[in-house]
Amino acid sequence: MAPKKGQLGKINAPSFETKKDEASNDSEVEDLERGPDQGFIYEVPRNIRQANPKAYTPLSISIGPLHYRKTNLASMAKYKVGYQVKFLQRNSGSKEPLESFWSFIERNEKKILNYYEALIDEDEFVKMIFYDALFIVELFLRNYEKEVKNSDVKDFLLKETWSAGLRRDLILLENQIPMFVLEELYKPYENHKLASDASVPSFLKLTCSYFDIPWDPQFEHIEIPHFTALQRCHMTKTQNPSSETKIPTLKKVYGATSLQEVGVELIVEPNQTACLLDIKFEGKKLKIPKLTVHSNTEAYLRNVMAFEMCHCPDEAYVCAYIELMNYLIPTAQDVKPLIEKGILSKEGKHEGRLVTTISTDIMVQRTIKKLMQGIGEPPPCYRETANQLNQLYKEGRKRKVTLFIKKNYGILKRVYFPNLWRGTGTAAAFMVVIFTIIQTVLAFVKD
Repeated sequence: MAPKKGQLGKINAPSFETKKDEASNDSEVEDLERGPDQGFIYEVPRNIRQANPKAYTPLSISIGPLHYRKTNLASMAKYKVGYQVKFLQRNSGSKEPLESFWSFIERNEKKILNYYEALIDEDEFVKMIFYDALFIVELFLRNYEKEVKNSDVKDFLLKETWSAGLRRDLILLENQIPMFVLEELYKPYENHKLASDASVPSFLKLTCSYFDIPWDPQFEHIEIPHFTALQRCHMTKTQNPSSETKIPTLKKVYGATSLQEVGVELIVEPNQTACLLDIKFEGKKLKIPKLTVHSNTEAYLRNVMAFEMCHCPDEAYVCAYIELMNYLIPTAQDVKPLIEKGILSKEGKHEGRLVTTISTDIMVQRTIKKLMQGIGEPPPCYRETANQLNQLYKEGRKRKVTLFIKKNYGILKRVYFPNLWRGTGTAAAFMVVIFTIIQTVLAFVKD
């Protein structure tokens, strides 16, 4: 999708004149410098990428500069230009909003560039951001119109097969442009009426609608720099799990099947607004929110985890969540009870079917096990919970052994030790068996 160098140049791009903001001055230029709290758009580190490079790489469309000139993505350039024409029609052919937006990008070029960690070739940068932003906003508006009208549309980019792939590409960490750029372009259309006579929501709500993210008012109070960060907000919201525990990395945590055997009850969190981090362990009940598993789940999780490790490693809460899930499903057998309880769900609205030639349980287990490769040490948010599960399992096993001995002690006494002579004979026979085994082992060792 990313056009080759000069490809967009062959198309009649709008020849907008640069409109300097009269209020801008040299002191304001300094404000465009990247600050410590800036929402960066990172290149995924090599140690994280190598676990599954495809999960971080766009397959159909490039957004922003990091994949801009990849030839396998160049074919989408014509659709970006086509969407610009459609967007222009929303203004009855008036170019004024687009001229204003073009000038906005020029004025903020340095600020936009500073969002990217990598060094960016500035050639065609304004044009690239212009077309990518227009494409995204027009795509979201068309998707919203489709949802409101609840009708089939001719735009193939909104068909189920294509839309799942586009959503995947638009959530990738390396495939982002800053949210403030999109919000600026969208301002003239917010709260306007569409052809369906429906009011257009805020851009944040429009974005949530496109990505099938349930709306939460908390989003309005969180600074969201791009779509990958929005996905993380959906997964974490304002949850702040404690990472003050002193428990070191646990070498072993017993899986879901083993925990059930000692009486741990696995429960899916009934609150539909709960986020992934809302895990509770009380008494013998382990309550875990639902994780929907579909064809895009791995890409969503991997890119959010990569963003956390690059941007806020001390608050890498999704990574910590995956660490706990890693513990709970050491084998494919442990996936089954989580699916049965609805903790792992195979429902994925518009996300494509989960197609595999092997067992779904095996596929899910392998996927989650590989998610931690290259991630490093996440915050120990759930190690206290994991440690409590370990203790409960050990205590449960001890109780089982004790009950077994108590239950069978009477039988052993009655059959093998009814009197002194029978007991002595039993003990003598046992010793003979032991000595025979020892002699046999020694004979093999000498040979």
